[in-house]
Amino acid sequence: MIGVAILGSGFMARTHAAAWAEHADRAEVRVVASRTLEGAAKVAETCGAEVSDDLLATLARDDIQVVDICLPTPLHRPMAEAAFAAGCDVLLEKPIALTIEDAEAIIGARDASGRKLLLGFVLRFWAEYEELVRQVAAGTIGTPQVVSTLRLSAPPDWNEWMSNPDISGGVAVDFLIHDIDQINLLLGRPRSVHARAVTVGPYDAPQHMVATITCEGGIATAEGGLLLPASYPFTSGMRVLGTEGVIEYPFSAAPSEDGGNIGGVDHAANALTVYPTSGSARTIDAAGSDPWGREVGYLIDCIASDATPQRATGEDALLALRVALAANRSLQTGQTEQI
Repeated sequence: MIGVAILGSGFMARTHAAAWAEHADRAEVRVVASRTLEGAAKVAETCGAEVSDDLLATLARDDIQVVDICLPTPLHRPMAEAAFAAGCDVLLEKPIALTIEDAEAIIGARDASGRKLLLGFVLRFWAEYEELVRQVAAGTIGTPQVVSTLRLSAPPDWNEWMSNPDISGGVAVDFLIHDIDQINLLLGRPRSVHARAVTVGPYDAPQHMVATITCEGGIATAEGGLLLPASYPFTSGMRVLGTEGVIEYPFSAAPSEDGGNIGGVDHAANALTVYPTSGSARTIDAAGSDPWGREVGYLIDCIASDATPQRATGEDALLALRVALAANRSLQTGQTEQI
């Protein structure tokens, strides 16, 4: 039985706790640690764990083999380094860090410890996104040329830090990073990015962005932001234009009632669809189990077989961060920035 410690007490910590509970036959969350015991207790309700307000003491426990880090991004490097030093494998929520230096330090700590690192790029484990990538790789729409992504949400009133770019990294680093990772996966090495944004709010920060990314395999546009009214459903999606057709996955979810930005989902309305150059459109039934549960299950499988994770790796996260930071530079310079 794998012993797990969750660090954090927000929406993602609760989501991860539920995901670990899906694998109760192979892993057990033994402690939830947060700087506030009240917050830790709310997360622990999901998995029956102990609570602690001492993060470092939690890492020193000899019954913990995996540390699941769901803390604000500035804490990713110190806590990941401490977890690796304690001999633990790490599940680290995206983004990996706010700077290239910190991201490379986390990867270096992984390598020095010989432990495993999995990043919380949940779209890598989202059944429809997985199937979309498989269909593109299989040549269903020919050679991919253009990727368009969308990610729209109401302001993040479920926490106090996401709107502050000094802590979150801003829309590109914290929000669009999911789509940037998918674009890298589909179109290969990114070369440059040009971005524009709407800047509002108490931090006078970009809150809605459109980025054009040039990759070795084509071009992409990524639009996303946190300015939608609360009545607007969380909306995301991806469209890939190939030489022999289009494949598209739209996603919409009701507002969450307990924090976060994703509530109830009507999977029938979110069908993955192929539009071939010749023939009729067809939908693909790709709906799967909870993607966070699949993410956790993948890490457990890697640990059980002593295999190095091959997706949502530190290197994947570092590359996505390079693009996101280049987008932020483009907002400042008004120019296309090289990656």
